[in-house]
Amino acid sequence: MKIMLDCSPKKIAEYDEKYSHDFWQLRTPLTQYALSGKPYGLDNGCFAQFKKAEWLKLIADAEKHKPKFVTLPDIVGDARRTLELFEHFKPITAGLPRALVLQDGIGECSIPWNDIAAVFIGGTDKFKCSQECANAVKTAKMMGNIWVHVGRVNTTSRARGWMGIGDSLDGSGISRFDDRLHEVLSVIQANEKQERLF
Repeated sequence: MKIMLDCSPKKIAEYDEKYSHDFWQLRTPLTQYALSGKPYGLDNGCFAQFKKAEWLKLIADAEKHKPKFVTLPDIVGDARRTLELFEHFKPITAGLPRALVLQDGIGECSIPWNDIAAVFIGGTDKFKCSQECANAVKTAKMMGNIWVHVGRVNTTSRARGWMGIGDSLDGSGISRFDDRLHEVLSVIQANEKQERLF
C-alpha cells in the first residue's frame, strides 16, 4: 500500500531518505504544495473547507501532470449530495482519472463506475468500518481497474484495517508527525514482508 503525504517536495525527499521508503504525494487546495515529481493524488480539501478556486488551479496542473486520481468535491457523511456534486464537477474533470468519495448511504445509490478511476474512502468513522463501505470497495476491486484510496489514516489500527484492500492512504497526522508516520509505515512494511513470505 502506498503512503501519500501532504508535504512539500523537500519534506517528501527527506522522508524517503530517513525511512528508505518511496513515499507518494497528496496535493490539496489547503496546502497547495508544489509537485514533488512523485506519483500523486489530488484531494479536494472538503473535509475542512472546499476552496473552489484553489482546487481548480490544482485541476489545471493535473491536466499537465497527470495524477493517479483527482478527487471530486464531496459532502462528508452524505452519499447522495456527494453524487450530485460529482455530476456537477464531472465536465470540469474530463480526461482526468476521477475519484468518487464514498460516503455514508452509498449502498442506496448507484455508483457511476464508468466515470471513475478511483474510489476515495471518506465518510464517518462508523461508515469506514461498515459492511456498506466494504461492499462498495469489494465491487471496485472485482472490477479490477478501480484504485482504492483511504483517507484520514493516522493510526496503526486504521492502517491494519485496510491492509490488502486499499491501494494507497493518507492522513494529516502522518503528514505532520514523524512518530505517527513511523508507526503506520511499520504496519505497512510488516504486512509487505509477510506477503513476500507467502
